[in-house]
Amino acid sequence: MKHILVPTLTIAALALAGLTLTSATPPASAAAVSAPAASGSYTVDPVHSTVIFSTTHMNTSRSYGRFNAISGTFAVDMAKPEASKVEIQIDVNSIDTANKDRDAHLLGPDFFDAKQFPVATFQSTSVKKSGEKTWSVTGTLALHCVKKEVTIPLEMTGTGKGREGEALIGFHGTFSIQRADYGIQYGKGMLGDKVDLIVSVEAAAK
Repeated sequence: MKHILVPTLTIAALALAGLTLTSATPPASAAAVSAPAASGSYTVDPVHSTVIFSTTHMNTSRSYGRFNAISGTFAVDMAKPEASKVEIQIDVNSIDTANKDRDAHLLGPDFFDAKQFPVATFQSTSVKKSGEKTWSVTGTLALHCVKKEVTIPLEMTGTGKGREGEALIGFHGTFSIQRADYGIQYGKGMLGDKVDLIVSVEAAAK
């Protein structure tokens, strides 16, 4: 029997680090500990980035899944946010719902038809800063040979430095699509049409 769940997503955990200062070790100056400037060009770190999705099954529970192979670039301009750009590529064959039979069904013609459409992409067309750490990114989501405009509210979750001293930046966003809009209608009535997505991205300066 085919497994027909359309998966949902998983969420990442945050790590907290503590630092004890003694009277013999004066605190560092604000300039020394401040995060690097956010403006610049960045490449997505696939190891520390996640795309998770979920939908309902039989109107009872939610099913979750993720894509394990993500790539892309960010051009961030803090002074002129509208000049910023986002490009993301997702290898559809990297789908992972913790069930091999279900993954195989999702990759087949009933769902993603990955042999014909192996890559999903998002390319921004408009970027607006909506708050101190929030951005509204509108762009084209290409999936299953269909292109639709979507808007993703992104939170800039932080900036920092990598092991080699390179600037890092992180974004997190949630949005929803209707899978029927992308020609994926298998299991109508059993599987939810609305698919919720979580995107968490870490990127390093080029």
